[in-house]
Amino acid sequence: MKKSILFSLFAFALLCVHVGCSNKPKPTPAQEFRSELTAEDTTKMLGICEECMKTLKAGNIDGALNLLYQYDDSTKTVSPISEENRKKMRNTFTVFPVLNYRMVYYNFTTQGLNDVKYEIEFFEKADSTDQAPNTIGLMFNPVKVDDQWYLTMKEAGQDFTRTRN
Repeated sequence: MKKSILFSLFAFALLCVHVGCSNKPKPTPAQEFRSELTAEDTTKMLGICEECMKTLKAGNIDGALNLLYQYDDSTKTVSPISEENRKKMRNTFTVFPVLNYRMVYYNFTTQGLNDVKYEIEFFEKADSTDQAPNTIGLMFNPVKVDDQWYLTMKEAGQDFTRTRN
């Protein structure tokens, strides 16, 4: 009798531990990713964005394009941008040159989905009464692969967050 009571209490205790542990919410991939980041990650990620923006402001479009990569979310790999994308981006930065810029915000989400938004000034206003808009937004999507940060561009339709770090 004592053995069956002890066994029952032991089984009940194990069940309680199992149920208690399994009811805890598991962290999302985004929570896991952000929890692994360090201040050094922020510094590196913002550093490559800043390097690209300075290179664009200096008028070195090809130098800036050499800093950009493409990310394949299905394989979690990066590669240099394609020649087709290089031509499109070269055209974009020729039409909208970076005269000045400011970072609007950045946000970490997951390995392959992060935001760094800039506002770029692409022409100087004629005078203080000029009301023509002279800025556009530019968004990078820095990705972390094999413990290294790579700079990619946000693509049309790609998710982004409005929350800021």
